[in-house]
Amino acid sequence: EAAAGGGEDDGTNVELFRQSLIQGWGGGSVGDAGAAAEPSDWAEVVGSDALRAGDVLVADPAAFIGGGEVGPRRVGLARGPDRDWTRRETLRLLPVVLLTSVNEDGSGEGVWLTMRTGQLMGDFVDFFHSRPLHYGGPIDAGLTMVHPYPQVPGSKQLSESGLFYGGDFAGAQDWVEEGEGSSLRFRFFLNRVRWGAGQLKEEVRADSEIRPWVPVRCSADLVLSEASSIDEKPLWVKIAELAGGVLELKARQFGLL
Repeated sequence: EAAAGGGEDDGTNVELFRQSLIQGWGGGSVGDAGAAAEPSDWAEVVGSDALRAGDVLVADPAAFIGGGEVGPRRVGLARGPDRDWTRRETLRLLPVVLLTSVNEDGSGEGVWLTMRTGQLMGDFVDFFHSRPLHYGGPIDAGLTMVHPYPQVPGSKQLSESGLFYGGDFAGAQDWVEEGEGSSLRFRFFLNRVRWGAGQLKEEVRADSEIRPWVPVRCSADLVLSEASSIDEKPLWVKIAELAGGVLELKARQFGLL
């Protein structure tokens, strides 16, 4: 009976460790990867005409909280947060989307940076087993990744952001195992967000009546940061504080800072 009890404890401990990996906190070195904003982190609001791959779209709380439809539906949500939700619940459903392509016809694609699926890469593929898998968006597109390593075969540079998109999973794993890269610098996504012709341009224009997004350019380290504890500032808050201006004003208006 003692042995059986020990086995149950071992199983519980394994599951707790697994959950810490999924959540990105409480798991030793994995958690250590997501410290608070460093002095080198930066973010600035950019004009819609300057938008490029590697920029992020930060959800405008005025367009998401209490009945907005365009923004939530774009990322696959039936609705945004209600006005009476707690701050933590609200921030969980305020997306930060990394743009992976911006096209001349006003279309584009991206991945939702902060929504976890509750699963690990090892649940799907034989690479990066312990890394959490994020929900990239509602458009079926399979698995992909974002990282800072141009050495990963098949990866695409996202403008001058210092970030790279996609690439060969086996090549990325080899790069890490050779000691050249860190698995903690990779973010993995299932599916993506997509805008048709004219839609992206319309949704980021400052004078648009439906503007659900504030376009922001920020450091690669900030984009790749992940929470080291359940109480750490979400990425949305970090960006709002660093970018300031209209984004910080809206954050304070809705009690998010």
